[in-house]
Amino acid sequence: MKAGPIKSALIDVDRATEFSGDDVDRFSEMVDLGDNYASVLVWIPALDANGVVSIYADPDQNGAIASIPVQVNTLDRDATGHFVQGTSSGAGGFAIVFDIGGIQFIRVHVAADAAADTTFYVRGC
Repeated sequence: MKAGPIKSALIDVDRATEFSGDDVDRFSEMVDLGDNYASVLVWIPALDANGVVSIYADPDQNGAIASIPVQVNTLDRDATGHFVQGTSSGAGGFAIVFDIGGIQFIRVHVAADAAADTTFYVRGC
């Protein structure tokens, strides 16, 4: 499958909440990758604080913003257990591929509050 277009995933600290449990300082807006992809490449910007970056999938394949996203966990390459693929670096400036198992609608999540709007870039692959 060909890789999709590069899209932005903005953590907008001033946006209204969109689902039960939404934390606007940690979740990006919902991103439609344009198709179902097995993986997503995420460009990590500099973060306000160290915190694991992870991907959440919207369970509603219609992309309804009222649905509650769920965290995407996969087996590690050695099949020794589950883990959240991510990074805990606040410095940013690199990209990571997350296995997402055929998902179209995602949100980027950071484990530490963003003090200001933060833009990640994502690409389904």
